[in-house]
Amino acid sequence: MKNKLKILSICGSPRQGNSETILNYLKQCLKDYNIDNEIVLLRKLNINQCHGCVEYCNHKHNCCQKDDAIKLLKKMEKADGYIFISPNYFKMPTGLFKTFIDRTSIFFTNQADLSKKRALVFAVGADKISEINKCLKNMVDNFCKTLGIRVVASKSYHSNSELKGNLNDIFINSSNKNIKDELQAMAKELINSFK
Repeated sequence: MKNKLKILSICGSPRQGNSETILNYLKQCLKDYNIDNEIVLLRKLNINQCHGCVEYCNHKHNCCQKDDAIKLLKKMEKADGYIFISPNYFKMPTGLFKTFIDRTSIFFTNQADLSKKRALVFAVGADKISEINKCLKNMVDNFCKTLGIRVVASKSYHSNSELKGNLNDIFINSSNKNIKDELQAMAKELINSFK
C-alpha cells in the first residue's frame, strides 16, 4: 500500500443534510488512519450538463467545456479511491449527481483504466429501504461498474427529509441504530482493499 492514500468524497445532495453528515463522519474515520480525504459538494460547483458533443470528445479525448467538472475529473484521476453519496430521487441519484455521472463519460470514451480505484457508495432517503436500494443499485451498477471502479461496500440509509435544523438526524433517528459502527467498518474495509 502507498504511504498516504487519497480518497475523494463526492456528495450529490442539493443541501446540507444527511449525505454531508455521513461524509463528515467518514472523513473523521479516515483521519484516524492518517488517510487524506477531500469532500466535494457538487452543489457548490459549476458543472454544466453534458452537451453530447461526441464529435469532439470521441476524437479529441477530452471535454470542450471549461467548468468545474474538468478540475473534478483531474482530482478523480489522482485519487486512489472514492466515496460517493446521493439522496434518492425517484429511485435515482439527484440531478446534481446524475450530471456529474454524465460528465465522467470522458473516462468511458477514453477507455480510462479505473480498475485500481476503490469506492464506497451510499444512498439516503425518506422512502422505504427497498426504494432507496434502487437508487444505490443505479450508482453501483450503472456508474461505478461501467467505469470499472471496484465497489468495496455500499449501503442505503433511511433518513428524515425534514431535518428541522438537526443535521445529526441520520445518526439519532431510530432507523439507523448501528450506523456509526457500520461506517467505521466500511471505512476500514476501504483502506484494507488497497493492501
